[in-house]
Amino acid sequence: MRNIFRAILTTMLIVSLSAIVRAQTSALAASSSTSEAQPGIVVVQEEVLIPLIDQPERHFQMASRDFARGDRTRAAAEIRVGAALLKLEAGRHDATNKIGLEDAATHLDDLAAGVAERTVKSPKELNDAFARADLALARHYNEMAKASTAQNEHGKTGYWLEGAADSVEDAAEWSGQKLAAGGRSTVNNARSLGAKLEGGAKWTADEVGKGVSDLGSEIESLGGRV
Repeated sequence: MRNIFRAILTTMLIVSLSAIVRAQTSALAASSSTSEAQPGIVVVQEEVLIPLIDQPERHFQMASRDFARGDRTRAAAEIRVGAALLKLEAGRHDATNKIGLEDAATHLDDLAAGVAERTVKSPKELNDAFARADLALARHYNEMAKASTAQNEHGKTGYWLEGAADSVEDAAEWSGQKLAAGGRSTVNNARSLGAKLEGGAKWTADEVGKGVSDLGSEIESLGGRV
């Protein structure tokens, strides 16, 4: 049911993404009940965005599959959807890794054009771009987890921690960089902590602070190797 819900949300957002592409920017508010619509701006409620945390990776996987099959049209389309989802995250008013997300999205758009025009020859070009995008998402999600912790929004902190942990693993896989034993433990602990926060299990402030901090260090360590 959760996957069906996410698929419906993705479809709804893709209908609106053309406005973002035309404007080459997005200025989205986490809560927009009083926001005035402006030409070229798409406003999305935060509760719509949160379930889409893992969707960019889904489209990266599909693009890789389609490219391997020789279907460049579909591969390029999947890459563009992934880029658009990064732009949505970059458009959050509280996004601290805005530049990193926008740079990664631009790189994905360029990659999609190259795939469609057949100037991209190697799967490694896709892998490198996807690793870069996942690393940008990991930084973004971890910063959002830190902000949610400060605001005592513990359920959201759980979502962000799980998203950051998944994105670190995805970036490592695309780049061919294996996480060291300590790094894998950090990622697994962050994911477990995220699930605990979402599920309402017992936790401590020190535990959450350490989980966010340790994962941030692992993200930067991986970023130095990618």
